[in-house]
Amino acid sequence: MTTRIRLILITIVLGLTSVTAMAQGGEDAYKRRLDSLLTLANTLDNDDSLLYVLHAISLTHNNVDSVEKYSIRELELAQKTDAPQMAASAYMTIAWCYYNRYDYNTANSFYFKAMHISDSIGDKRSKAIILHSIANSMAMMSRYIEADDYDQKALQLFIELNDSANISYIYRSLGQTCIDFNMYKTAKRHLLNALEIDLKQHNKANIANDYLYIGTAERSEFDDKKIDSLIVEAKEHSLKALALLKETGDETDLLLTYQDLMSIMLKYAQTQKGNRRVQLTDSSRYFYNEGVKLAKKNGLLESSYDFQIMEARFAIEDKNFNLAAKKLRETEAALDKDSAFVFFYIDLYDVFADLYKATGDYKQAYDYLCKAMKLRNDNFSLSYAIKSSKSEVQSEFDKLRHDRELKDAESRLKQQTQVLKQRIQIVVIVSMLTMVIVFVVMSRRNIKRRRRLGRILERHNQEIALQRDRLALINQQITSSISYAQKIQSSMMPTAKQMTEMFGEMLIIWEPLNIVSGDFYWGTRCGSRRLITVVDCTGHGVPGAFMSMLGMSTLCDIANTRQFQEGQLTAANILDLMRTKVIEALRQDSHSGMSLDGMDMALCIIDDNTLELQYAGAFRPLVIFRDGKLILLKADKMPVGYLNDATQPFKNNTLTLQKGDTAYMFSDGLTDQFGRNERGKETKFSTKRMIGILEEIHQKPFRAQKTAIEKAMTKWRMPSNQKQYPQTDDIIMVGFKI
Repeated sequence: MTTRIRLILITIVLGLTSVTAMAQGGEDAYKRRLDSLLTLANTLDNDDSLLYVLHAISLTHNNVDSVEKYSIRELELAQKTDAPQMAASAYMTIAWCYYNRYDYNTANSFYFKAMHISDSIGDKRSKAIILHSIANSMAMMSRYIEADDYDQKALQLFIELNDSANISYIYRSLGQTCIDFNMYKTAKRHLLNALEIDLKQHNKANIANDYLYIGTAERSEFDDKKIDSLIVEAKEHSLKALALLKETGDETDLLLTYQDLMSIMLKYAQTQKGNRRVQLTDSSRYFYNEGVKLAKKNGLLESSYDFQIMEARFAIEDKNFNLAAKKLRETEAALDKDSAFVFFYIDLYDVFADLYKATGDYKQAYDYLCKAMKLRNDNFSLSYAIKSSKSEVQSEFDKLRHDRELKDAESRLKQQTQVLKQRIQIVVIVSMLTMVIVFVVMSRRNIKRRRRLGRILERHNQEIALQRDRLALINQQITSSISYAQKIQSSMMPTAKQMTEMFGEMLIIWEPLNIVSGDFYWGTRCGSRRLITVVDCTGHGVPGAFMSMLGMSTLCDIANTRQFQEGQLTAANILDLMRTKVIEALRQDSHSGMSLDGMDMALCIIDDNTLELQYAGAFRPLVIFRDGKLILLKADKMPVGYLNDATQPFKNNTLTLQKGDTAYMFSDGLTDQFGRNERGKETKFSTKRMIGILEEIHQKPFRAQKTAIEKAMTKWRMPSNQKQYPQTDDIIMVGFKI
């Protein structure tokens, strides 16, 4: 929820730049001030005066590229003149530039440089501000665990500095992050802490923000729990925020408040009946209209998907289902082109489900509810489970370390006892009575200490056992979640029965390495044309499965296009389209951290009327046997993904098939499997050895072929009297006969 607010705020702030300039004295005054600073910068030598002028320009300029240029000059001069505070400030401004370009990793690299300088000069306030900036970047990348950690560190520093304004600000940020994690009670606790501070300081703008986010938390919790009192509280808090924002004139948060209230009022209306429902729906329309006016005023209406989705909700409420469907399709098309706002798909799928439920199409409604639930689970459930397990493991390590410290203390105590005994023996010579008294006293003290230490050790051992049991439960829950994800992935792939109906008797071997797989097969028929493909995505396990879902959804989209249905797309065209989709979805370029992610695949299109086969491949070949002879169609040596800026189109290979031809496609999970050859040398299975086995068995029934391949792989991985080699990657092979 608040990740959406952070992105919307960036869009609104950039859209309101010209308005801000006017508020500070008009556009002409802004230009005059900037021109004066630029002229002054050109006349000054490289001294402290120029350093502060460059700093003023970077803070004044409203063009991100220009801000970066002058901040780099400021950094170079600050390093030359040994001005660490100005160097830290320059690093922060450069980081801000990358943040506004949505390049959060690069932004954080500059924030860390600034924090290193602030640490070295003991500037706690700057360090706290930088820690919060890093937390914002982490939240924008959905790395909520790290975002929470950095905000907690910033909060501790502001508490040490007794900085009430920033303590309130961090509490508000922590509340937003908790909303991202669906931790609504914790979010409200942080936000109420912020509200208490802001009420004491009479800061209307901050109080309005506190009410706004408390309302957001209560509205989101209402969605999860369906409790009427929560939506009423959300309405009251949002109305308080609205009243204060109208006083302060903050159009950014005012727009967000209108969006919240239009949604809250409609949700409240849907819990009521009769005239009360009509009144609340009218209130929702009022806030919708006010929000649209404000968005139009600032040129933000086209990117405000909340308003577009709300139009569909109103249409469903009015039972105008055709209009609702049209609005939803238009919004979906716009979101497909705007990857920065992917989280709106959750709301979109929810409204699709409401539409189909209202029209009686419960299957479609269920499908869209599943899509929305999957997006929510992808964003929150697994991350939260990992965070919990991380906390429990750390707790167990702390207990073990404490136990070791107790044992060391006991050892030291024994040594002290021996020393005391020696001293007592010396004292015995002087006075037997004194020795007896001291010995008795010390013995009783030692017994008490040992008993106390024994009780402490026993209690901590019990706590460690409890933590171990909790970790086992968390592990079981995570495994169950991934197993359920495997069912979802399997449901996206055609079943063996569906593939047999399209291609006749087939050979299908699919063995994921880690429950879910990065390898998959897929097929479809359109008239006389059949498409079949084998795909090997980067990685395996959960990351590979995410890539496979992207691949399957992209293939579905292409198969539903008019060009494919009319036979206008070749096999190579489809690989080119998929490469474009993957690069767009992963935002790949030469600087991207995901530039090496992609897919290897072999794809065939068979025309049943002409028996013409089209083949295109990305690193994966097509093997055909005809009358015992091998026909090998080699793949292009480039992936379905980013390679370099001079990437070439894929090559389309054609071949006229004959009855009896047998074709095979497989991933490198088979050919790269480690084992031992006939001479006992450790090596990979290899494509050559795989083709040799297929040459021997291709005339047998597919069931016998599958058994032979599995036996060969088992023997390769576990030579006689030796340890079995583990499976190294996901495995997939598909074979079919003409």
